[in-house]
Amino acid sequence: MDREQDWMRSALGLAVVAADETRAPTLMRRLSQDCAALLSLSGAGVLLAGAAEEHSGDPGPECLRDDHALINVDLREQGARWPGFTERALAEGHTLATLLPLHGSTGRPCAVLQLFSGERKLSEAGIESAQRLGDLAMVLRAQGEELGRHRETAGQLSRALDSRVVIEQAKGMLAEQLGAGTGAAFDVLRGHARSHRLKLADVARAVVDRELRLGGPRSG
Repeated sequence: MDREQDWMRSALGLAVVAADETRAPTLMRRLSQDCAALLSLSGAGVLLAGAAEEHSGDPGPECLRDDHALINVDLREQGARWPGFTERALAEGHTLATLLPLHGSTGRPCAVLQLFSGERKLSEAGIESAQRLGDLAMVLRAQGEELGRHRETAGQLSRALDSRVVIEQAKGMLAEQLGAGTGAAFDVLRGHARSHRLKLADVARAVVDRELRLGGPRSG
């Protein structure tokens, strides 16, 4: 029961990290650290699908392609199959490896969780818990990326609205100053922006803040 609670606390911790925009980039590292601690591993890591091409001779891409877990593989017997991977792992003291394809909200494998357990085989329960935690992390990562896109879109819309508001304010002020219509005032704003290679919104802001005066006063 205590072990189940440990996994639940880890899941909650991952959710907290994913929800924090500044900490979200560390989500995969947190997943690896938690798995290593909870399973008493000699090492752990995550290989994202986008980086798989850089590891073409490793078991990670194979695991992604086949969407099939590799459980308690003895790396001493896999030198011909994954030469670079096994050489590095054995040099770091990793003998047995378990690789789990992780699935996001789409259900497709999008990463591989690599678990190194020294010479000790992982239990079925431990592997299942790591799989669930890894899948959760990928869902959280996808949700975080989607939220980031929404935030960026909202920011762009907000900036566009702010620009439009200040341009309208500047048009009104300039029309009053020139004794002309808002269309003519807008032409003056746009002409100044173009001739000085400035953004229209920046020129408008300068007019509203009375840092820039365009045209002459209205004649009596």
